[in-house]
Amino acid sequence: MLEIGGLEKSWPGFRLAVGFAIERGEIAALLGPSGSGKSTLLRLIAGLEAPDSGSIFVAGRDVTSLPPERRGIGMVFQDYALFPHLSVRRNIEYGPMMKGVGRALRRRDARAIAASFEIESLLERSPYSLSGGEQQRVALARALAAKPAILLLDEPLSSLDASLRLRLRVEIGENLKKAGMTALLVTHEAKEAFAVADRIFLMHAGSIDAEGRPEALYESPPTAWSASFLGRGPVLEILGLEGNGGSPVAVTAIGAFSCSPPPAGASGAARLSLYFPADAPRVATPAASRLSETRNVMRNIIRGRVASASFEGKTRRISLACPIVAGPRRDTGAEIPVELEMPSRFRPSIGEILEYEVGPDRCLLLPGSIS
Repeated sequence: MLEIGGLEKSWPGFRLAVGFAIERGEIAALLGPSGSGKSTLLRLIAGLEAPDSGSIFVAGRDVTSLPPERRGIGMVFQDYALFPHLSVRRNIEYGPMMKGVGRALRRRDARAIAASFEIESLLERSPYSLSGGEQQRVALARALAAKPAILLLDEPLSSLDASLRLRLRVEIGENLKKAGMTALLVTHEAKEAFAVADRIFLMHAGSIDAEGRPEALYESPPTAWSASFLGRGPVLEILGLEGNGGSPVAVTAIGAFSCSPPPAGASGAARLSLYFPADAPRVATPAASRLSETRNVMRNIIRGRVASASFEGKTRRISLACPIVAGPRRDTGAEIPVELEMPSRFRPSIGEILEYEVGPDRCLLLPGSIS
């Protein structure tokens, strides 16, 4: 449905270079930090910016050089961009009217779409009189009424409060699926992308760092940067990598870890990092602690001082200040922060020294680094 081929756009100090495809009926998300190029890419697809090179195909049609109104693309902006002088009904009917759809059919379709977004009672009201959530629903209904080949959504929930965002992110996904719409959502919120998208493209510094289904990216991020951005656990620099009967051992500043083999294609990467999910470590037994030392470096053991502990509902976020035990900064008193996720019933004291062990099957070697 949407095919991006070798698309490039450059400014002094920044270069966007991407290529990907979205299937018909698929909801995809461009997820990444501010400045990664997400909104620029969306503007290129919409025709609001011209690329330096590359191609954009929508439903098999090359739209790279076409103006926005001829691309068959709908767009929902951060500020909704509703027509203030038109009622909700006329906002929704605007796209079909511009396409020459008759008044009776426009009205029937507008009412049906409004009902699906639960805004039927607002049809005769002015956008000025609506809440932020109501305006968002109207903006989505207006975009769908025009029946675009693909819908682009640029941070559509960014201006709403947290509770409303939580509710609307579910509604957006449900309504887009109900309409069979192909859509591309731009967001910097991982939870928003996970809730709405069938597939996620992680953007970093003008390119796509990783892509995949939400569940796969959440459980097994494919790169060091993606693991760090998603915040699922610590990413540690590897000081040395040794073999141990087919199971690699990664030496880091806070200890050595027996790991799962690196993923296919990662073994040839210039740099590898160690990653494990924040909820992977378990409180170490005294026996594990005694037997964990190899050449004075702890094996699969994390030892540190509790710097902070924050309650997050079912879980508690623990920040450990781990002393450096390997590498050039060893014995300098320096520490590395490691964020862990524990059940909320676990209540450590600030300053308490804790030891955790991490199973080799949860320790992953990922290409790249975050330094």
